[in-house]
Formats: sequence, structure tokens, C-alpha cells
Amino acid sequence: VDECGGHFGPVDTGEVKYHYHSRVIVPYTLACQGPALGKCANTQRGTNYCHSGCGYEVCVQPGTKQSDLEEYLAKFDEGWLSKYTVNPYNSASTPTATLLTLITSVLLLVLH
Repeated sequence: VDECGGHFGPVDTGEVKYHYHSRVIVPYTLACQGPALGKCANTQRGTNYCHSGCGYEVCVQPGTKQSDLEEYLAKFDEGWLSKYTVNPYNSASTPTATLLTLITSVLLLVLH
């Protein structure tokens, strides 16, 4: 998630949207209105409730289909995403994708 506590990714319906996640540590809910774009700290007055973020201006849930993300963002501004740094959400090298590949390999070995 980004500094605000949200990211782009599929929700329960499967549709890609920007949405927030609550946490079990402070900040429990959103820290600012996102996407953060690396500017959460600028919105805080006093106590800083920003999350550590994903290390990029825009955070996208790993495994999100690029076509679904682009379709969602096209409703607002087709060129918006290209203005910012984005985590490697659709890369086979993401930790989630690597873990899924490992689990699949182990299952195939066990089943054979």
C-alpha cells in the first residue's frame, strides 16, 4: 500500500479501483486521501500517520492486470499513470509472483 494506506488493485467484485486497507498497527486506517504520490507527509499537521509506502509514487497490488488498471484509469485520465513511478506490479519478479510460482512448483512435485 502507499503512504495513505491504499493502492490500485482488484476489489471483491474483481474490478480494479483505488482502495484502502486497515491495519493492526498505527495508522489503523487511511492516513490521507490517496493516491499519496509520495506527498503524504505534506498533508499531516502534528502527528504523522503516513504509512511507509511501497517505495514508489503509485502503488499497485501485485498481480493486477495491466489492462484492467489502464481501463479503470482511462475513465479519468489516460496519461495519468505515466507521470509517476509505479511499483513492478505485473512483473514475474514480484515477491507475490515468485511465491506463487514456488508454491505451484511444489504442488506439481507433490501431485506427481
